[in-house]
Amino acid sequence: MANKINDTILFTGGGTGGHIYPNLALIPEFEKRGFKTVYVGGTGNPMERKLAKERGIKYYGVPTIKLVRSFSPSAIANNIKIPFTLTKAVAEARELLEKIKPSAVFSKGGFVSLPVVMACKKLKIPVFAHESDLTLGLANKLAKQYGATILKANPHAEFDGKTVGMPLREDLFGVKKTEAKARLGISTSKKILLILGGSSGAKFLNDEVEKHIAELTEKYFVLHVSGRGGISQKPQATQNSDNKPQENKHVSTSENQTTKNINKNYLRFDYADNIADFYAIADLVISRAGATAVYEISALKKRAIFVPLPKGISRGDQIYNADLAKEYGGITLCQNESFSDNFLQTIEKALQNPPMRAISADANGKIAEIICDSIRRGEKCKDKKPSQNGSQ
Repeated sequence: MANKINDTILFTGGGTGGHIYPNLALIPEFEKRGFKTVYVGGTGNPMERKLAKERGIKYYGVPTIKLVRSFSPSAIANNIKIPFTLTKAVAEARELLEKIKPSAVFSKGGFVSLPVVMACKKLKIPVFAHESDLTLGLANKLAKQYGATILKANPHAEFDGKTVGMPLREDLFGVKKTEAKARLGISTSKKILLILGGSSGAKFLNDEVEKHIAELTEKYFVLHVSGRGGISQKPQATQNSDNKPQENKHVSTSENQTTKNINKNYLRFDYADNIADFYAIADLVISRAGATAVYEISALKKRAIFVPLPKGISRGDQIYNADLAKEYGGITLCQNESFSDNFLQTIEKALQNPPMRAISADANGKIAEIICDSIRRGEKCKDKKPSQNGSQ
């Protein structure tokens, strides 16, 4: 175990769960090693602020930029403001860094991390940027240009960097299924399907659940994390917005058995604060193929179906993540015109399959050791001048 160093590590990244949860996973690892930790995310009330505050992590906000990849008038108006917002954000980040004086910064990407990374270069503070996907996201491309050491989760990633795996939260592991079911108020003997759309929800998956809700609830218990407002407010679908199971009030004695099944065997949540309990009770997880979800589900050795975002909607990394999951026992179901026809059959097949195998192990310790070693050797931010095309 590394010698304890009484110093501060600053964590940054935000916008979605994939940019936040790895930070939250790593913070306890550094605190065990004697470090103080702080989190820098966006101003206002972003997701990262809420999650950090809930865990008692000291939080600071800096202005956030967001590149909108569109030629609509609103997108153009937003993008024109980026240089001015970024200049202000870098100045605020620098002032914050001079106050905190961290020994190192760990960045999980997202545009909120850019001002911090850019200010670190000016102050010679070493930055370690972690990329979960097969290709570097734009924020991490820029972080690399500003001297960050790149760490990668995927050993097949198409860029240079140290392979460390994915940081995972310790509280996901060791949860007893019986206790989790009791906390959630679920007493079913049916197989439990956990359907995840990611931290922002997934309209396509929500629509498919709604389309097949009668067949699903006849055979299974469905635990559905839809995102806020992610499914239409139908009376037969149990609604929940506070992470507590909510009994449906719309059942009447005249309703048919199908509607009763839905009310009895379906719970919807806007957001999964208690995801460890959800994972613990799930016999099968159906999820988008975000990198964090893929690594978590494999580490927990769950049966899984991954529905990657199509390349036209995203930059295609979820397709590569799903391919990686297949190597470790996951199933991929592509979002296309035949999805509905194959959905129920694929669920039956997946429940017969062996659970997934873990993709990586002890990424938390590997990352902490790399950063601790850098601090021991007194390394500063790499003196690398950003190229003119670094943002391309």
